[in-house]
Amino acid sequence: MYKEKIDFFDAQADAPWADAEYDQETEQKIARLLDLLPRREGLSLLEPGCGTGRLTQRLAQAVGPAGTVTALDISPRMAEAAQRRLSGLPNARALAEDLETCATLQPGFDAVICHQVFPHFNDPARALARMAELLKPGGVVIVSHFIGRHEVNDVHRKAGTAVEQDMLPDAPAMRSLFHEAGFEVTLLEDLPDLYLLRAGLVRDA
Repeated sequence: MYKEKIDFFDAQADAPWADAEYDQETEQKIARLLDLLPRREGLSLLEPGCGTGRLTQRLAQAVGPAGTVTALDISPRMAEAAQRRLSGLPNARALAEDLETCATLQPGFDAVICHQVFPHFNDPARALARMAELLKPGGVVIVSHFIGRHEVNDVHRKAGTAVEQDMLPDAPAMRSLFHEAGFEVTLLEDLPDLYLLRAGLVRDA
């Protein structure tokens, strides 16, 4: 169901936006993201849309050897790059799978980190329902972008490719999507250089 997007992201696996090392300003944004986790040591995290594994690496370091990170990407080339980046981290793995149909995932995650991926879900409601199935009671979802919503949508519109229709919904629509899936949005911050949403699972979806 993601064939065109798989082809697009396969072709982008070596692009600077996908593979360049984080700069100091971005590291500060990652610190903000990590502060939204309920704790760090020992967490079990799920990261759909992991790309080349740059954030995955930081997540694996944050949760420590007692924690785990399961990363997914629809692009085999992205997932391969992520697995190479994670080669020295036994608590993390990257799979070429999509969230909605991956059969190897088992419930029990503490948090789902949707970094720069939420607009790319073909059916956000279905994706959120799947997250609700996979989270522990009280688990959290974090949605993040290192630019604001308007900037995200502008980049995608200008891409003129398989992602040109992939828009990040406005705040009321996001709150509604999460509410319908059984989540309560406890933070939604949309700045020109950072987008963060945190939602807790409050009931079975």
